[in-house]
Amino acid sequence: MPEDTDWEELANFFAGDQAMELWKPRDWRSKSRFEHLYMGLVMQGPRELGERLLADERYWDAFVDFSVGADRGAVARHEMAAYPPALHQTKKKKWSVYALEPFLDHAVAQAMIKDFDGRGSDDAQDAWYDLHGVDAVRLTIPDALRKPGPKRERAEAALRSVARRHGHDILVEAAGYYGDEAVQAVSRLRTDPLDLYPDPLPELPQGWDPERLPRILLRLRRWEALPLAATRNLLTMLAISERYKPYAGVPLVTAPLDPESLAEFAWALYEADRHPKLWASPGVQYALAEWGDDVTADRLAPIVARWSRAYVWDSGGQSALHLFSALGTDSALRHLDRLANKAEDQKWIGRSARDALKRAAEQRGLTQEQLADRLVPDLGLDADGSLTLDYGPRRFVVGFDEEIRPFVTDESGKPRKTLPKPGAKDDDVLAPAAYKRFNDLRKEARTVAAEQIKRLEAAMVSGRTWTAEEFAALFVAHPLMRQIARRLVWSAGTDAFRVAEDGTLADVRDDAFALPGDAWVALPHPLVLGEDAVRDWAGVFADYEILQPFPQLGRPVHVLAEDERGSDRLSRFEGGSVHFGRILDLTSRGWTLGEKETGGFRRQVMLMTPDERHLMVTFEPGIRVFDPEEYAEQRIDHVMLLTGRYSGTSLAFGELDPVTASEIIADLHRLTD
Repeated sequence: MPEDTDWEELANFFAGDQAMELWKPRDWRSKSRFEHLYMGLVMQGPRELGERLLADERYWDAFVDFSVGADRGAVARHEMAAYPPALHQTKKKKWSVYALEPFLDHAVAQAMIKDFDGRGSDDAQDAWYDLHGVDAVRLTIPDALRKPGPKRERAEAALRSVARRHGHDILVEAAGYYGDEAVQAVSRLRTDPLDLYPDPLPELPQGWDPERLPRILLRLRRWEALPLAATRNLLTMLAISERYKPYAGVPLVTAPLDPESLAEFAWALYEADRHPKLWASPGVQYALAEWGDDVTADRLAPIVARWSRAYVWDSGGQSALHLFSALGTDSALRHLDRLANKAEDQKWIGRSARDALKRAAEQRGLTQEQLADRLVPDLGLDADGSLTLDYGPRRFVVGFDEEIRPFVTDESGKPRKTLPKPGAKDDDVLAPAAYKRFNDLRKEARTVAAEQIKRLEAAMVSGRTWTAEEFAALFVAHPLMRQIARRLVWSAGTDAFRVAEDGTLADVRDDAFALPGDAWVALPHPLVLGEDAVRDWAGVFADYEILQPFPQLGRPVHVLAEDERGSDRLSRFEGGSVHFGRILDLTSRGWTLGEKETGGFRRQVMLMTPDERHLMVTFEPGIRVFDPEEYAEQRIDHVMLLTGRYSGTSLAFGELDPVTASEIIADLHRLTD
C-alpha cells in the first residue's frame, strides 16, 4: 500500500457495507482488489485497526480464499488476534492448518486430526506436534481412545507419526494425564508399521493366483524363484496396500528380488486384475509404479493414450502417470511427452502429463522444450543413421532417406525394395527378431519424424534458438534429426546456412560455413530471411531436389493493413459464415476452444501467442458439445486481441511481432477462405 494511505478511511470502508460489494467470487479482479485492501490494512496499517478488521466475522469467508501465505502473515503480525479467522479457514481448506502452528488448544488439535492421513502429506500437522510435543499429544489421545471410526483412525495415525519421530514413550507420558487406564490403552497402540494390517486379512482378489503369475526370481540367485507361499504372502501385502502407501513389509520383501522379474510380475498382475471401479487395484498401481521398467511403460502408454475422459474421471486414471514420472528415464518421459500431446483425454491425462514433464524439466535444469529436444530417440541407429539386421547367414543394412522413409541394402550394398521375410535357411531366432525390429523401427521412425517436424515448425514460428553446441548435438550429430535438419534453412544471427549431406554446413553459395562457438542458431521464418534470401535459398533447394518437411521457404507471408495495426480487431475476417469443422481444425495448430457455456455450447476459439498475448475469435450460435452438427454453420462475430488470457484489456494488432501477425492471418485465412 502507498505510504500516504489514509488507514482510518480504509478501516471505515471495511466497517461499513461497501467492502462486501467488492467481494465478488466470480470476478477475480474485484476479488484481487478486495484482498489487496484487506491485507494491506492487516499487514501495514496500525495494529489496532488490523486487529479490529480480523475480528469482523463478515469477512472470514473471504479470508479463506486469500492467496497462500496471507493467513500466516496475519498470524505472524497479530498473533492471537488472527487466531479466529485462521481457525475458521480449517473448515474449508486443509492446507490452512499451517497458520495454526503457533497455537495450542483443543480446537486446533481437532483441526490437525481432521485431515491427518498418514501418507506423507501431513507436514503441517507434523510440525505442530514437533513444536508442542507432549502437550499436543495429550490433546489427541482422547480421540485415539474413542469408539472405532474414521476420527479414531486419524488420531491413531497422528500418534503413530509422532512415535516414529520421537519414540513411543512420549505417548505414554501424555496418556498419564488421563490415568492408568489410558496409559495401558496407549501402550497397546500399534506403532510399528509392520503391525499395521487388518484383522482378519482379506482374501486375494479374483485373478491374483500365484500359480498363474510369472515367478519372481531372487536378485543374487536368478536361477531360484520365490516360493509360491511367499508369493501369496506378497500378494496379500499388495492387497492391503494403498497406491502411495504400501504395507510396510512390501519394500523389505522386494529388496532381495530381481527387478526384471518383479516388473514382469507387476504387469501380469495388472492384466489379471479386475477392480470394479479403478483402472487397477491400489496395490497393483503401487506395483506398476515401483517395480515397472521401460518395458512396462512401453506397454502401458498406448493403453493410457486410448482412455476416454469419462473413463479417466471414473477410474482415477491420472494416477497411471505415476509410473512414467517414477521411472524418470528418457523412454518414460518420451511417453509422457506423447501423452501430453496425443492422449485422447487432454483434460486430465494430457494436462497431468504436461505437469509431470514440467517437473522433470525443472529437476534437470531445463525448459520443457529443451527436455523435449533431448528425448528424441536415436532408435538404435549407428552414427551414420544406419542399422544392421542379422538374419544369421545373411545381413541387411537399413537406412533412412531425407523423408525418413527406410531403405534396405544387402551386405554388398545392393539396394532391395524392402526387407525380405525370413526364409528357411535363415536363423530361427535371429531372423524373426530382425524382421520384427525392422517393422517396429519403421513405425517408430514415422511417429518420431511427424512429432519432430511439428515441433520444429512451432520453433520457427516462435523464434526459438539453440546454442551452437546444442545444434551440433541435437541436430547434426543425431542420426534421425540430421535427416530433417538437412531439409531446412538455419541461421546464426544474419547468416543463413544449411546442413549438407555429409554433415558439414554450407551457405547459400555452397561455400563451407563455420558456425561460431558462441552463436545462437534459429530456424528463420521467411519474413526474417527476407525476399531476396528466400528466392536464393529456394534455388539451392531446387537444384539439390530437397523437399522441405514443412513450408519454410514457400511459406505464405502476410502483413497487417495500415488501419489494422492500430486496431484491436481484424474486421476483414468478421461477419462471414464457416463450417464448425474449420473451427475445430484450428485446434491442431495450437488453438484451444473456450469453456462450455450454458446449454453446452462453446463460442470462442483462442490462441496464446509466443509472447503471451491472447487472440480470441468468437462465433455464434456456438458449437454444441454433444451435437456439433446441430448448428453446422457458425458466424464469425469478433476477432480480437487482448493483453493476456484473463486480462480483458484490448491490444492493437500492431503490437504483435510481424511473424506472429503473419501466422495469425494465415490461420484466419484457413478458417474463413
